[in-house]
Amino acid sequence: MRVLVIGAGGFLGSAVARRLAASGHEVHALARDAGKAAAFQAKEYTPVIGDFGSIELLAALEGVDGVVNCSSIPFDQEWPSVAPILERLGGSRRPFVQTTGTAVLSIETPHGEWREETFAEDDPFTPPDWIAIRTVTERNVREAAAQGVRAMVVRPPMIWGHGGSAQIPAMIESLKTTGSVCYLGQGLNLYTHVHVDDLAEIYRLAVEKGAAGALYHAVSGETSWRSIAEAIGRATGSPTRSVSLEEARQIWGDFRGPLFFGVSSRSRAPRTRSELGWSPTHLDVLADVETGSYRQAAAA
Repeated sequence: MRVLVIGAGGFLGSAVARRLAASGHEVHALARDAGKAAAFQAKEYTPVIGDFGSIELLAALEGVDGVVNCSSIPFDQEWPSVAPILERLGGSRRPFVQTTGTAVLSIETPHGEWREETFAEDDPFTPPDWIAIRTVTERNVREAAAQGVRAMVVRPPMIWGHGGSAQIPAMIESLKTTGSVCYLGQGLNLYTHVHVDDLAEIYRLAVEKGAAGALYHAVSGETSWRSIAEAIGRATGSPTRSVSLEEARQIWGDFRGPLFFGVSSRSRAPRTRSELGWSPTHLDVLADVETGSYRQAAAA
C-alpha cells in the first residue's frame, strides 16, 4: 500500500514510517519545507511538500491508499486539521489512523499516590477539562466510518525506547538541574507504557486490517515513576529524591510537572490484542533505563 504519514519526522512518526517501509509499504511523508523533503527522500520516502489544509496535501490524497496522522499540534486544532482529509477520503474505504493519547484518561495524583482505575478501549471515563477537546477529535474521527472511511484512533500511553520519550528524559533532566533524580510525592503513580517500535506495529496492523470506527490502546507494561527514578539513579550512581508538587513545577515547569508526574493514567488493550493480533516484544523499560538507550543518554 502507499501510505501517507503525517509527522514522519517525529519520534513516533519516524518509527511508524520505518515499520511500514520494512513491511513493504510505500511511504509518502508530509514535509513542511524542502529540507525535510530531502531528508525523507534520503530514506526512500516520497515527500509531499505542504501542510494541513494545503492544496498539495489534499491533492496527494488521490495518490495514496491510506493516511496515518502522527503529528503533534495543539489539541484544539486537531479536528479542524483532519476534517478536510476525512472529507476527501469519504466513500473510498481507505484507512485513516489518528493519534491521540491516554492523557484523556488521567486522574490527578498530586502526592504521587497509586490509583486503581484502569481503562480498556471503550470503557467510560471523564477526561480532564484541559484535554477534553481531544475526545471530540476521537469521536469525530471514529464517526467518519459512516462516511465510507476506514477511520480509526490509536491512543498511546507513555512511549519509550531509543533514548526518546518525554517523561524519562525529563527525569534525567532533573538530575542535571538538581543533583538528584526526582519523582513526585510517593512516586507510586504511573503512566501505562509501550515501546515505540511495538507501538509502530499497531499502526501497521491498523492500516492493513483495522476495523472502521475502532479505538486501539497500546500497552506493554506499567512501572511507577519512583521505580524509573531509582533505575536512573542506579545507572548513574546518583541519589533519588521525592519532591512536592510545587517543587515539581519549579523543576519541570507548570505544564510538565503536574501533567507528566502528577497524574495516574492506566490503560488496557484487549481490543488491540484480540482484533489486531498484536503482542508487544519490548517489555522491560527498567532494563533500557539501566543498561540501554537511556543509560547512554544519562551518561551524556
